[in-house]
Amino acid sequence: MYLSKLSMQNFRMFSDKTEVKFSKGLNLLVGENGCGKSTVIDAIRVLLSESEFSRRGVSEEDFHVDYQTLSSKPVDCIEISGIFSELSEAQKVEYLTWLTDTFDAKLNLEIQHITNIRNVYKQNRWGGKSSGSIFDWEPLNDIQCVYLPPLRDAERALRSGRGSRLSRLIANLSEEKLKEIRDRSELMPLEEDFNDFNSAVSQEEEIIHAKNLINESLEKAAGTVYSQKTAIQFNPLKYERIIESFQLLFFPNSTSEPSIDLFRSLSENSLGYNNLIYIATILAEFEGLKDKYTTPRILLIEELEAHLHPQLQIKLLKYLQEQAEKNDIQVIITTHSVSLASSVSIDNIISFNQTDSGSMIVPLCDCGLDDETRKFINRWLDATKSTLLFSKGNILVEGIAEAIVVPKLAQIYLKRMCSAKKCKVSSLEEAGISIINMNGIYFTRFMQLYNGYKLNIPSKGEKESKTTYAERIKIFMKREGSYESSEYTKVSSIPQRCVALTDNDPPKDSALPQKGEHLKGENPFLYYKDQSAAMTNNCRVFVNSKTFEYDLAIESHHNAKIMLKILLSEISSKIRQDKIKEYIDMINSDTVSDDAQMSYFILTQIESSEIGKGLFAQLLSDAIDDEFDIPLYIIEAIDFMLGIEK
Repeated sequence: MYLSKLSMQNFRMFSDKTEVKFSKGLNLLVGENGCGKSTVIDAIRVLLSESEFSRRGVSEEDFHVDYQTLSSKPVDCIEISGIFSELSEAQKVEYLTWLTDTFDAKLNLEIQHITNIRNVYKQNRWGGKSSGSIFDWEPLNDIQCVYLPPLRDAERALRSGRGSRLSRLIANLSEEKLKEIRDRSELMPLEEDFNDFNSAVSQEEEIIHAKNLINESLEKAAGTVYSQKTAIQFNPLKYERIIESFQLLFFPNSTSEPSIDLFRSLSENSLGYNNLIYIATILAEFEGLKDKYTTPRILLIEELEAHLHPQLQIKLLKYLQEQAEKNDIQVIITTHSVSLASSVSIDNIISFNQTDSGSMIVPLCDCGLDDETRKFINRWLDATKSTLLFSKGNILVEGIAEAIVVPKLAQIYLKRMCSAKKCKVSSLEEAGISIINMNGIYFTRFMQLYNGYKLNIPSKGEKESKTTYAERIKIFMKREGSYESSEYTKVSSIPQRCVALTDNDPPKDSALPQKGEHLKGENPFLYYKDQSAAMTNNCRVFVNSKTFEYDLAIESHHNAKIMLKILLSEISSKIRQDKIKEYIDMINSDTVSDDAQMSYFILTQIESSEIGKGLFAQLLSDAIDDEFDIPLYIIEAIDFMLGIEK
């Protein structure tokens, strides 16, 4: 049994009814700031009456207000509901009053913007369909829900005292034993030990001496008739108070077995490790109580990465995932860490995105990915590429050269657009746009997260050979244009724009393309240019004439001269240096007879073992000036990403 769906309306930023689908085990909520991740966590907490949220209670700020209207007031009612799926037969009996027609359990909550005499907002909870039935609290109380806040003070929470994390852990683990002993009017063994210690302490020499002095003084002051007797001992403590005096200590090396005297106070520990200890106490409680709770156990953690370096982040997340699967715990985590986002399967990721119409929430498992694509993305979604899950749009490029140079070209272009009052951002970074280096042309794999459609693959004919069928499917999938409505299915998608910049790659034995000329290319990804334009509003492909460096050089003599000067400073061959100088002289005298041939020469020198595209891109990025001319396909890509209209 697990929380499979959360629905909320008029709760904080979510005015319209918004649904979030969860999976069993681990759920990772990713996205930019302010798109509703924490709101979803708090909606779960208030629905399940999580202890800390229950103490704070619903506040005025939890009621949605439309800030676009000056006279707006808070809404009249907050509505939150949760669906629990995969109930066992025993759970169907326990949650009988919550059951739906599909034998899921549904919990509903309405919070009125009306306060009672204690200034608490009126709430109405019910299970299933009938809101008028009397609510049975026992099934809800059986749901174990623990929350870790984002700005947690782990050391304070673990400190000894009333309500400490450690005392709650020990109390919960010993709850049944304590009840049995109390029913027999007996003491817990710890209480007996404490009483024995108390008796022993009272016989210490200094304690007896102090007691005798007090009694002597009292007798002298009051006289023998009116005097009383005194004794000294610790305050008699019940079990609940004794465990509140316990404290956690740490030793920095877990491979040795030091004496207790060598352990240190948590105040001497790092923030990160104290966070780990704090989480360990919670997992210990889940582990210790797994036989007691047959109902959902939900762990909510905001910003798991807080105070942890990347390796520890990943190690902890993997452990939480392992515990979730092993002990049937549903773990829901919010994060801004690309390290965490890249270390789990995309099936565990729920993407939050801020759009003009509000926040959109998309489980990536609903994006219509086939098994091959899902495996591919899981392999390739490293800490660099996973930035696409946190951006407002993505430009996918083939290699390191584009990843280095395109941001600089965009900065120059956007500066011009800002001067012309056609744009308000001066860089892709400011616009929240990420450049993702694919190290190849695997664009369609990632674009399936954004395009919003899944092709309905035709079945194999009864008498059709495997070879013929495979060829037919290949032609079907690589169609250069649109599909009939029966040939595809609409699926969820990340509501952000995504473009690919790719090389045309005309045949090597073909003529060199002139500026703006597009010969028929051999890039196997080119079919998607027309298909994406016909099928989706989110994805586009922009293609150059030959290759990235070639198109930069042929765009203008100014560009070519800058590139030639870089080559001249890096190439040691006298023959090649002379050729470079010759081209520079021809540019200066405006006597270049074949721009295509010069651009091809520049490309071949860049690709030589003496330089390489990566090093040249770094040098070019530093050398580019404000007069550098930007190829049209890059300008069109930036215009599409930012919605710049000419």
